[in-house]
Amino acid sequence: MKSAWDPANRVAVRVRGERIHLAYNVRPSHDSAPPVILIHGMGSSRLAYQPLMDSWPLKGAVYALDLPGFGASGHLRQRHTLNDYVEAIHEFVGAMGLDSVVLLGHSFGGMVVGEVVSCHPDQIVGAILVSSAGLVAPSNVLVPSRSICLNRIGIWVTGFSYFGDQMVSALGMNPSGLTADDRRRLRYGWVRAVEMARMGSFYEDKNFFQGILQSGRPIVLIHGERDPVFSVTAIRDVVGSKVPLWVMPKVGHLPFDQDPLRFRELLVDALAVIES
Repeated sequence: MKSAWDPANRVAVRVRGERIHLAYNVRPSHDSAPPVILIHGMGSSRLAYQPLMDSWPLKGAVYALDLPGFGASGHLRQRHTLNDYVEAIHEFVGAMGLDSVVLLGHSFGGMVVGEVVSCHPDQIVGAILVSSAGLVAPSNVLVPSRSICLNRIGIWVTGFSYFGDQMVSALGMNPSGLTADDRRRLRYGWVRAVEMARMGSFYEDKNFFQGILQSGRPIVLIHGERDPVFSVTAIRDVVGSKVPLWVMPKVGHLPFDQDPLRFRELLVDALAVIES
């Protein structure tokens, strides 16, 4: 398998009529278990999942994908819509020759995954939403400006250690616990987030949760008890007992980084729920 800093694999897809290349890493497997595709959050990349992929606890293949406009993937000429990300994942699944997959999405990636489940349930075995957007409005985050230049300046500033540490703290994680590799992964995703600078406003779908339920596909939510971006109390008020909501104690917005061992255990349990 490639290391985190090797060039990514790439595949060409068409989104809104444009041909773009999507970057991905893959841990192949000959097992018949459904493959899992990992979708990163806003200002992140496929490399956010590298430690998880290096110690992957499940039997099937796993892919980590850069969404269009993030990481090493290409982007459309015009500003992206939420449906563009849905179309990109739908096309990626087809381009890889995958019949049906499990999707795992973190934060904004969770919102994208939920939309894919709603729009293309025939491709999906089930989904795992981690600290997911879409269910409640975000808190304690910088609201994107309509000015691309201002957004790019803000992204550039976080390259300095002090401001980068402030961002990590805002996600409920202790910066002193980061390794050099952690910092490099986080920085890589942040500075290559072209579409984060262009987006102009947060994506919304008022029927997000209802669409997931109507798909009929099994969904598991994993959330940090101390998530400062999406309150677990607010999430619980929305989902009730309609889908499993597993709360990781003493964890913020990045569960797979803050408690990787427990997160891997929950992944195994989540797949068992989905396959049952």
